[in-house]
Amino acid sequence: MARPASKEPTPRQREILAWVKAFIREHGMPPTVREIGAAFGIKSSSVFALLKALERKGYLERGDLGARSLIIKKGRKRAACHCEEVPVVGRIPAGQSIEAIEHDRGTVTVDRELVGGRGGYALQVVGDSMVEAGILDGDYVIIRRQETAEDGDIVVALIDDEATLKRFHREGDGVRLEPANGRTQPIHVRTGEFRIQGKVVGVQRHIGRFPQQTE
Repeated sequence: MARPASKEPTPRQREILAWVKAFIREHGMPPTVREIGAAFGIKSSSVFALLKALERKGYLERGDLGARSLIIKKGRKRAACHCEEVPVVGRIPAGQSIEAIEHDRGTVTVDRELVGGRGGYALQVVGDSMVEAGILDGDYVIIRRQETAEDGDIVVALIDDEATLKRFHREGDGVRLEPANGRTQPIHVRTGEFRIQGKVVGVQRHIGRFPQQTE
């Protein structure tokens, strides 16, 4: 007589499950199958098989919100993605200030708790002045709309109708907009000479930007 299938995950399944949980904690949303495959160096078909096995064993379920629909299940606790679409309104330099062009560039999916009911938007990053903060050229930064910031926050700052992405620090009668790249100089402005357009609350890096695996 065949032994009943084990409800415990295999070591590989536990590794995948732990990585998915860590991804949700860091990014506020579940990973896609492609992102899991890229992280573990395995094909999408193998990822699907691992996720299906974890689903059968009751460790996760797949929701109805498309690519980012994994929900962790164990002990009745869920790391669900209560997602919404926010508009990509343009590109922003992580270098010297340039004009921020606002027009429709599609949407990205984020956990609605990130934008906190204040409304949010996304911008695609141009340049490398924020690389030491983990924000790379081509990334999408998720912005929560607000006009104030605390020291150390990464903000979208508007200076003479030109936007830049920098870390905010008060100093004297003005502020220092600090890059996160030792090769780039900070921007010093007086209070009243700039406006805060929002605070960075998340970063998305689309795996399609990188070379795809050979099947």
